Amino acid sequence: MNGKALYWMGCMSRLKVKSISDSTMKLLRLLQIPFDTLGEEEGCCGSILLRTGQIDDAKRLAIKNLAIIKSRGYDTVVMSCPGCFKTISTEYAQFVGNLPFRVYHISQFLLEKQDALKRNLKPLPVRVVYHDPCHLGRSMGIYEEPRNLIKLIPNIELVEFKQNRSKALCCGSGGGVRSVFPELSTEVAKNTMGGPLNATGAHIIVTSCPFCNFNFKNARMNDVEVIDLPELILRSWGAQ
Repeated sequence: MNGKALYWMGCMSRLKVKSISDSTMKLLRLLQIPFDTLGEEEGCCGSILLRTGQIDDAKRLAIKNLAIIKSRGYDTVVMSCPGCFKTISTEYAQFVGNLPFRVYHISQFLLEKQDALKRNLKPLPVRVVYHDPCHLGRSMGIYEEPRNLIKLIPNIELVEFKQNRSKALCCGSGGGVRSVFPELSTEVAKNTMGGPLNATGAHIIVTSCPFCNFNFKNARMNDVEVIDLPELILRSWGAQ
C-alpha cells in the first residue's frame, strides 16, 4: 500500500460544485492527511447508470475504476458524494467481490479525526439545520456522523427539520430526476426549503451531498445559505 488515502471527488464535486472538492482537499491538508486524487483519470462511478437500469455499462465502469484504484495501491478511499459512496462501497462488491480497500464517506472519515479538529475549531455562533441525503441516510444508515461533526464546532446551534433522518424530505435531485425533470426537481427542493426550513428558524442548510447542495442552491431561496459539511468546518477553523 502507498500510505496515502485516495480522495474520490465525484462528478458533481469535480464539475458542478467545485467548492465542495476544493474545501475538502483544503481541510485534508490542514489536518496533514496524505492523500491523492486521480485527476483526469477519475471517471464516473456509475451510480446514475445503475439507478436508470444500465447495469452492463455500470459493471464495465466498476471494473475499470477498480483496476485504476488497485494499481495505485490505496487502502482507503474517501468520498464527498453519497451516490459514489453507496455505489463503490456496496454495489461494486456485487460485481467483483470483496474490495481491497476501505471506503469512507467524508463525514465518517473526518469524525475519526475529531481530536485534531477539536484543537483547531473556533466558536461559530450560528444556527444551522442539517439535511439528510437519501443515499447517505436511508440507503447507508449514516445519520449521526455528520451531526456529530457539526456539534464539534463551539457555539454552533444545530436544529432539526421536523422530518429528519429516515423521514427526511428529498432534495429532488437524485435518481436522474434533475436530468429528466428539471422543473419538478427544483420544485421539490423549494418545498423542502420553504415551510420546513422556516419552522427551524435557521437560514443555513448544511449538506453532505453535492447533488443536494447543487439543487438547493439552484432553487434560489432568498436569505438561505447552502453550505457543505467541510465548508462549514473550514469556516470554524478560520473563525476570528
